[in-house]
Amino acid sequence: MFCKRNISIIGSVFLILVSACNLQWGPAMIRGTNQDPTVAIQTQVGEIVASTAAVQTAFANAMAATQAAMTTDTPEFTFTPSLTPTPTFTFTPAVPMVTVSLQTNCRSGPGTAYDILGVLNAGQTAEVVGRSAASDNWIIKLPSNPTITCWLWGFYAIVVGNTSGLPVIIPPPTPTPVASFNVAYSSTEACPFVFYAIKFLITNNGSVTWESNRVSATDLVTTEYRDIWWDDFRNYNDIGCALISADTNLEPGEVGYTSSLAFSANPAGHNITATIRVCSLDGMAGTCLDKTVSFTP
Repeated sequence: MFCKRNISIIGSVFLILVSACNLQWGPAMIRGTNQDPTVAIQTQVGEIVASTAAVQTAFANAMAATQAAMTTDTPEFTFTPSLTPTPTFTFTPAVPMVTVSLQTNCRSGPGTAYDILGVLNAGQTAEVVGRSAASDNWIIKLPSNPTITCWLWGFYAIVVGNTSGLPVIIPPPTPTPVASFNVAYSSTEACPFVFYAIKFLITNNGSVTWESNRVSATDLVTTEYRDIWWDDFRNYNDIGCALISADTNLEPGEVGYTSSLAFSANPAGHNITATIRVCSLDGMAGTCLDKTVSFTP
């Protein structure tokens, strides 16, 4: 259609040009028999100029129409890409799996009263085989030994997979606390005014937390007896008897110190016997245990 329209316009322009070229000079163009030839020629020239102007105007209009047709008929293509989003696949394990954000103990039951059977490290993965009734503990296969199942506290846990089919596990009976500790002579403290105290090292190797202790010591050479009890576990400097620290209790696995009252004579080279008692409550109450040691400072 665009080509046909342009040919039509150009043809019209061509016809106008041909008509202008057919104008002739001569007597035939003179109107009237008695007209002055000079006037006739001037009239003919004026008509030619007018025809030329008309041709120029027609040509200009034809060119404008051609340009307009070119602008109108030129197709414009707009490319609109069609993007299909890349599907995102979420991996769902066949069995529930758990990881922890912080290293967490795995125990024989839900709580610190139960023994530690293993540890799940941060980022480590374990298979979940059960849950507590409140879903605050997960029963897992211990990664270091999958034959062992243990209870994992869920505070730091992230579980992936369907847990709706997990069985609810009833906690085992709370184990009976084991009361135990070890004691050993540590050093002799030189106190001001030439007095001497004896320091002992205590290790809590049971599952009971010790809150108070008592030291009853006898110098078998001088027969001097010293007795004192404390609601904390004190660590004195060996020179000057200055207090370094005082632990309020000894939790399972913790190590602390205690001291006797000062003796009036240096016990170095003397046979000493001492009984150390620890108790689960302040004021030497609750569950108590005694250990007797003999030594020579």
